[in-house]
Amino acid sequence: MSAARPSEPAALAAAVTSSLVLLHDPVARAVAPDYWDWSADAHRTAAKALTALDDEQVGAAADRLTDDPADDHAAARLTAALTGLLGRPEGEDGAVDALRVAAARTESLSRLLVQPGAAGRPAVGPAPDPAELLASVARPPHHGGHPVDAAVVIPFRAPDGATGRVRNLAAVLNALADQSHPRERYRVVVVESDERPHWDRMFTDACDSYVFAPDPGRFNKSWTVNVGVVHGARPAELVCVLDGDILVDRDFVARAVERFRQPGTQAHWPFEDLLFLDPASSADAVRTRCLDHRPAPGQDRLRGVHLRRPPGGCVWLREDLYTRIGGMDERFCGWGGEDQDFVWRVERYGPMDRHRDPLVHLHHDRAAHRGDDDIPFYQEVERAGFCSWPCDSDFGRLDRNGG
Repeated sequence: MSAARPSEPAALAAAVTSSLVLLHDPVARAVAPDYWDWSADAHRTAAKALTALDDEQVGAAADRLTDDPADDHAAARLTAALTGLLGRPEGEDGAVDALRVAAARTESLSRLLVQPGAAGRPAVGPAPDPAELLASVARPPHHGGHPVDAAVVIPFRAPDGATGRVRNLAAVLNALADQSHPRERYRVVVVESDERPHWDRMFTDACDSYVFAPDPGRFNKSWTVNVGVVHGARPAELVCVLDGDILVDRDFVARAVERFRQPGTQAHWPFEDLLFLDPASSADAVRTRCLDHRPAPGQDRLRGVHLRRPPGGCVWLREDLYTRIGGMDERFCGWGGEDQDFVWRVERYGPMDRHRDPLVHLHHDRAAHRGDDDIPFYQEVERAGFCSWPCDSDFGRLDRNGG
C-alpha cells in the first residue's frame, strides 16, 4: 500500500463501514449527490473486497448492516471486527490486503464518511414544532439599528408544506438567541425569497431583521444572501452567511468575533467536516440544543454523514471583503455551485481559515439540483466561467426581479 495513503486500522475500518452504509442508504448518499457520484466506484470496490473476507463475525455484521444501514450496533461491531483484521501484518491474508488497499483508496478519495450513532443511545420522539422552538428562545431579538459586531444572514425558502425547513429555521433562530456573546452586539437577518411571503408572520418577530425578496423562479441563494447583506446586515463589520439548517453551539458568535481580532484574519469556515444528520438524529440535536438548552448539539453521539471540507453551509468574513468581491454571484439559480464560486473569490482577495466548531446540519428534503435535461443547474454559470462575477457588481437589489 502507498506510504502516502492512510494506514491506521481503525480509520480504514470506519471507511469500509461507511462505504457499505452509503451503498445501501439513499438518505446518506443524498447528502451530496455529486460527491457521491465522483467516489461511488471506490465505495463499491471496498464493499466488494469486504465480501471476499472469510470471517464469520465480519460477515454477520455486514449482512445486518446491509439489511438495515441505520443499525448502529451492527456498524459498531463491523468496525471493531475490521479494525482487528486490518491490524494484521501485510502479506498474511490476501483478502485482507485487498480490503486494506481498497479502504485506503476510499478514505483518501471520498468526501463522504458515515458516522454511525452511539450504540445504545436512547430513542427520542419527533422533533418539536416551530412554535414550541420559537416560544422557548433564551433572549428576544432587539430589532435595533445600532452598531453591532456581526450580522448573521440566513437565506430561506419553504413552500407551505415544507415543514422540515421551517422547523430547522426555528431551531437555528432558537440557538442563535442562546449565545454567550452579548445579544445586543449581533444581528440576525432572515431573508425569505419566494413568489410571496409564506412565513413572515412566524419569523418577523423571531429575528432582528426580516426581509422579503420577491422571486417566483428557482431559489437563488446568492441573490437572497446579497439582499440580506445590503438591506439587513450593514453596517456590521462582520458577516456570517448561515444556511437555515445549520444548528450552532452557544459560543458560535463569540468565538468568531474573537478570531477576527487576530491580525491577518479576514474570513473563515467554522468547521472542517460538517456532519449532516439523519432525521432521527436531527430531532435529537434540536431537542438537546434548543429545549434542553445544552451548549452544543452533542454531535459525537449522533448519526450522520461527514461532508469533508465543504465550501458552504456557514462562512464568516469581513463585510468590506464581501463588498470588495461584489457579493455572491447572482447568476447561480437553483441548488449548487454558488458556495464554491463564492469562497474561491473570497480566497482570491483574502485568506480563508478553517476551524473545528461543533456545528451540525439538520435533515430536510433535498432540493432538486438538476433540470429536466439532467444537467446540474450550476453548469449554466460554469459555461460563462466560475469566478467571473464582476467585483463592481451592483448586488443585492430588491428590484432585480421586478419587486
